[in-house]
Amino acid sequence: MKRIILPGYIILSSIAHAQPYLDVLRTNYTYSPEGALNTKKNPLTSNFFNINLNVPIELKKGGDAFIINPFFEQNQGQVSGNDFHVLSKGLFVGFLKKDLFPNWNLLSAFIIRRNKEAGEDLPDDWQYGGAILTTYKRSEHLSLKFGIYYNKEFFGNYFMALAGIDWQIDKKNTLFGVLPGNLVFEHKVNQRLSYGSAFRALTNSYRLATTDSCINGNCGGKNYLRIDDNQLGIYGDVYLSKKIVLSGEMGYTILRRYRYGIKGENIHEKTDYRNDNFYFRASLAYRLSLR
Repeated sequence: MKRIILPGYIILSSIAHAQPYLDVLRTNYTYSPEGALNTKKNPLTSNFFNINLNVPIELKKGGDAFIINPFFEQNQGQVSGNDFHVLSKGLFVGFLKKDLFPNWNLLSAFIIRRNKEAGEDLPDDWQYGGAILTTYKRSEHLSLKFGIYYNKEFFGNYFMALAGIDWQIDKKNTLFGVLPGNLVFEHKVNQRLSYGSAFRALTNSYRLATTDSCINGNCGGKNYLRIDDNQLGIYGDVYLSKKIVLSGEMGYTILRRYRYGIKGENIHEKTDYRNDNFYFRASLAYRLSLR
């Protein structure tokens, strides 16, 4: 259901109907090459793949619902001569309470995931988090969203305030998303074709094999890789059938950072690599319209 891969608070935007459709099953592949504008600044390549399934279970038709969302992600590439290959598999479980108050809905969620270096059996590679997102239906065409997201990242506790919108501007144009996770503008040409622009932001951390747990006499540290990526692009959706959608997107990253760190009770050292470049994305989804 999400247009992008991302952390749990992006899943919220789509589960909570902050968009005009639900992607029940979706797979994405994103490639960002080395070179282009920053060839001498921390050269970076990235191959990102993910697949996720979204299953809403209504307790009664049009009423409260549980949401089950298992997902798998893989990111492989190289940054400044360092190879990386990290995996994430997890489960999002949410409960959507309709009409908590007149015109107000509430989504609460628990997220568990295992983020780690591929091919390694590592201790302490599980993360736990959650979120709360409220939706205020101001009119038939405009809903506003507010909430908070938390995850126990390997670099520390991570909190994020959420603010979103679902605005049907007219019959052909829609603006939807939950920031800072994502924001999408969609223009519908006809029943088979739509296009628009998309912004997304992600923050993820992965447990790495510990190479040296003692730095400057401080022992007990554990290694991790933190990835912060912001993407701004244009996309097109082609409906191969009523419910099968092929998507293509291209854009540029903004303030992208890969940070290798080691963190323990008395130590937290980081090496920071920054580089922005073009990215290209292809997606295939089984989609249900919500309007």
